[in-house]
Amino acid sequence: MLATLLIVVATACDPVMGTGSGTPPDPKQYLKVDAKTKTAIVTLIAGYPATDYQFNYDGYGNGSLVLTVPVGWEVTVQCANHSTVPNSCAVVASGSDTQPVQSGWTTPDPTRGLDPGQSASFAFTPQTAGAYRIASLVRGSEASGMWLDLEVVQDGTPTLTGS
Repeated sequence: MLATLLIVVATACDPVMGTGSGTPPDPKQYLKVDAKTKTAIVTLIAGYPATDYQFNYDGYGNGSLVLTVPVGWEVTVQCANHSTVPNSCAVVASGSDTQPVQSGWTTPDPTRGLDPGQSASFAFTPQTAGAYRIASLVRGSEASGMWLDLEVVQDGTPTLTGS
């Protein structure tokens, strides 16, 4: 009986994905697209849900959330910190970067981060196709899984998918 209970408790929380049920929420709910104006708004909730493994955006960690954006589209990132530790959102070129790709492509003071309960937004318009990341630049956060893949493509419409 005790062994069964331990198995149930152990499988109820997926620490890699950061979700209690093992199934993260549908990422489509966090992306709003206006094809006519070529604008998109993506909401990234750091530490969602706050009661589980907190190093994730929208319940997805370690690059399992993928934002695909065409060149020339303006993307507004709304970053909300629901965790119990500071976090930020910044567009970076790779996992070893400590600064955003361009000035302004980040929440304020990205290495300090937003305190729990705070939120901020920024906008960026990529001009070059390629592979990037949106990551928390607070020390240790990205290494703990606080990043998502950002794929800039030549054409199409923005998508937000999870794996």
